Amino acid sequence: MNAREIVEIFVEQLWNQRQLALADDLFPADFVAKPIAYQSLWQGTGPESMKHHVREWLAGLPDLQMNTIAMMVRDDRVWSRWEMTGTHEGTLYGIPPTGKTIKALGVTLFEIADNKIRSLETIFDGLGLMQQLDVLPDAATLIENYLIASQAR
Repeated sequence: MNAREIVEIFVEQLWNQRQLALADDLFPADFVAKPIAYQSLWQGTGPESMKHHVREWLAGLPDLQMNTIAMMVRDDRVWSRWEMTGTHEGTLYGIPPTGKTIKALGVTLFEIADNKIRSLETIFDGLGLMQQLDVLPDAATLIENYLIASQAR
């Protein structure tokens, strides 16, 4: 299996088909997840951490689907730009269900060795997700509120 095929299996079978047991085959015991942006929600190690991570997302977005938008492969590294879609029907990291449909973007860098995902680093638009769930105002509102507050000083 080449690096591209491993990432395709990760997205399609593990995430979209919910074959979580595949994590045991796709990730070595010393696998490490390293968020690029501040995301303290998940910095896992080993295949069990990946299973837990996927379950956390599925608890909040039971119909979650991952779609690869673009992929670049160079030797044992794969860069994947992806889109996550789903309906917020369960509690997602403490946020009660809103019933809202979300679409969130991210980029993940995978390092592959010995036909396994050794590490992955992800940057994800968590702010955009929170705005879609109406947990935070959109960027224009945040800027407008800041300008109003700074003029009042």
